[in-house]
Amino acid sequence: MNTRSLLVCWLLVAGISAQAQLSMTLQVPPAGVMLKNQLWNMLVVNSNSFQVLVRVNLVLLDEKTNQPVLTATTMPVMLEKGARQLQAKDLGPIQYNYTGPAFHADQDPNGMLPVGTYQACYTLLNATKSSNPMVENCIQLNVDPLSPPLLNTPADEGMIYADHPQFTWLPPTPVGLFNDLSYSLVLVEVLAGQGKGDAVQQNIPLYSPGFIREQYLNYPSSYRALDTGRLYAWRIVALNNGLPAAMSDIWTFRVTAPPKPGLKALADAYVYLKRDLDAAVATSGPVLKMNYENLPADSVVSYRISGLEDPGNPVVQQGQLRLTKGRNLVQVPLQKSGGFIQGRLYLFQLVNSRNESWSVKFTTTK
Repeated sequence: MNTRSLLVCWLLVAGISAQAQLSMTLQVPPAGVMLKNQLWNMLVVNSNSFQVLVRVNLVLLDEKTNQPVLTATTMPVMLEKGARQLQAKDLGPIQYNYTGPAFHADQDPNGMLPVGTYQACYTLLNATKSSNPMVENCIQLNVDPLSPPLLNTPADEGMIYADHPQFTWLPPTPVGLFNDLSYSLVLVEVLAGQGKGDAVQQNIPLYSPGFIREQYLNYPSSYRALDTGRLYAWRIVALNNGLPAAMSDIWTFRVTAPPKPGLKALADAYVYLKRDLDAAVATSGPVLKMNYENLPADSVVSYRISGLEDPGNPVVQQGQLRLTKGRNLVQVPLQKSGGFIQGRLYLFQLVNSRNESWSVKFTTTK
């Protein structure tokens, strides 16, 4: 056998040996929010006694359709003998090809993957010649939003006066994960002896609109009014390209009859305590009058009043309030020992058994 024939045989044996002595361990996060450059975290081991020049191909399949939504090819990388940790920066620039509609919205190579369930299949190829795959490996990926939709109103276990309420919620985050975000709402009645989760799963919805683009929705006036004697549960499902991507918690509420006109007029003289502090400022005389809905049915709660215009916001008055379940019209005399000054800004805070802080800002007239 001549020298050339020996060289050809050696190259063939070396190629077969390299193919048999390369291994690839994927280190891609299996779930959560994911960036495209995280797809390339892997450990490659070259057990040969010589260098091997390789490139990596990736095919990302949508598990629901089994269709490719993204393909990618790296630049060649030289593998020395032994183990090498590879990342996107070692393989770039990486050429991406987007075939799924959800991927066209963000074609930034450093961008996020759309929410979904995928099969990521990697192939290690010899970069110096056309050959069969040297190593192949696949992994399942679940790209989830960092936070699901958060319900806002009606409050959980709350009492409302409107028999055709407005529902509001906050979007899932980060919103950049979704290229076509919409919502569906599910409203059901919770039957006696039934949990709210079972009610949402088993009961026929009273109202279940889909493909809502805003983060609010009014219960239609054309629908039957909600009953004051019943318990209702609701949930929001975030949709990406029309497919479910994330679900909120399930909240419940009841509808109660509005107060009688005389009581309402009395209640209007009392400022409402709020969970979210805003720019509104009430005006109080010697007695601070507040309207508080005691949903946890606490019998006693603690409160404090702080001076907002003094360094360190010192506490000028504190104590406890006795309450009954439901609406409470609370009166707190402002103690002369607190040194309240007319026109100064103060903050009243009440903390209930749910560790919720209800508050109002106010100034005094005397």
